[in-house]
Amino acid sequence: MLDLMQFESLEDALTKVEPGHRYLEVGRLLMPLGEGMPITVLTMFWFSMISRSEGLHRAIAREIRESNPHAVFPLIRAFAEAVVLLIYVLDHPTYVELLTTRALELPKDGPKRKSMQALIHYASKHAAGMKVVYAELSEATHFGAVAMWASHELKGDDESGYSTSWTSYPRWRSDNEGMTACAQTLELAEAMEHFLRVFAERWVLPLRDAAAQVTGLASV
Repeated sequence: MLDLMQFESLEDALTKVEPGHRYLEVGRLLMPLGEGMPITVLTMFWFSMISRSEGLHRAIAREIRESNPHAVFPLIRAFAEAVVLLIYVLDHPTYVELLTTRALELPKDGPKRKSMQALIHYASKHAAGMKVVYAELSEATHFGAVAMWASHELKGDDESGYSTSWTSYPRWRSDNEGMTACAQTLELAEAMEHFLRVFAERWVLPLRDAAAQVTGLASV
């Protein structure tokens, strides 16, 4: 369940959903090395994931403020896909090699990329509820029920009857919808930041420390 009580209002949610320096702070783990930073496919994957997270999070925050659910939920879905990929690569680092080449250019007799459903199934072991969240985001992205009714608002009651309103421009039908998008984004951002740090501790920082040792010896 999403915690909407963390927001005092939609405007408060819009302020809190901004990414700030969240991802830059993660990247700082390697920045002190400068030119001595080790370059491997794992460090490059890590930095690329930081950049993707920053770009998606900023775009989501902007479109939430623009009251544009038609852009917000596909972007949140892409963000969720980045999180589940990171979770899988965390335990299967050699999988990164399959991401360095276009899928159609991979050897026909070699390993193949996992389907998104397979990645989600794996990620669900670490992030409970991911299947449900992703299914709902897919309904909005692939023009299912969520997308179908996003432009319509039902008004009235059983006594007076009901009517609907429609707008050609994007809008949140209620403040709660906007706050829900903010809450989803913040949950994914927290998961992304957590797994980026775990990935760094497991696969990036040991390389940094080894490189720093070599640099230190060379300077003696």
